[in-house]
Amino acid sequence: MQENSMKIFPYPSFEEVFTDKTLEGVFYPLCSIEYVTKESVVKLHFISTNGLWMDEDFSTKTNTFSYTLFNVVDGRYQFCGDIRLYKGFLQAKEIFPKLVADFEANGNSYLHQKLSTEAYIAKQISTLDLSSYAKIFDIEYYLQTFYEFSINQLYYRLHHEFAAFGAAIGGFGKAEKSPIVYGAKLEDAMEALHSSQPAIEDIQDYHAVGQVIGCEFFTDGNDTILLYNALKHRALCVNFYS
Repeated sequence: MQENSMKIFPYPSFEEVFTDKTLEGVFYPLCSIEYVTKESVVKLHFISTNGLWMDEDFSTKTNTFSYTLFNVVDGRYQFCGDIRLYKGFLQAKEIFPKLVADFEANGNSYLHQKLSTEAYIAKQISTLDLSSYAKIFDIEYYLQTFYEFSINQLYYRLHHEFAAFGAAIGGFGKAEKSPIVYGAKLEDAMEALHSSQPAIEDIQDYHAVGQVIGCEFFTDGNDTILLYNALKHRALCVNFYS
């Protein structure tokens, strides 16, 4: 394979991406890649925090509203930041297993019915008694994100068609062909990071791996550029709204 070529693996499991469960229910694993350089083949991952807003009082040098920095340990991400940055993370982690169990039991039915996002949100708030969570964080946004991600994932596994939420639920026809991972430059990430504090140390030692488009996994435009520092074995995930 050529330098900086890659193999793409959509929708890896959480355990394949992270070293522990700290971020389960907070981050979504979008796709994994085998990133090939002259020196080695590195397993890296595109991820997203869609569904939760940020509390900038808890920004650290390794996670802020615009980036998250991970150590890469045996092909998985080790989180070194402050999870309190993600508003409602405690509630999200409590709700997430219930949503997963419900979707495992009923996801095929939701897809067959073409259940709308609005109907799904109303159902979950009612049956799981989630109305009180609206006082703590944006429960409707969290449910919307989970549902869109899960339908896209299920449809891909059934039909090998990517980014098909609109086709599966909204009746908009087939999804447009997508490479899943798009090209990106270090300059693109630096532009997205220009107002971020604290600034990334030795940013010039990072190489741009690629970019994913948020609305292809959800219907939200929160995109991610992935950078990798081979010297320190660190992955830098830069998120921004396009």
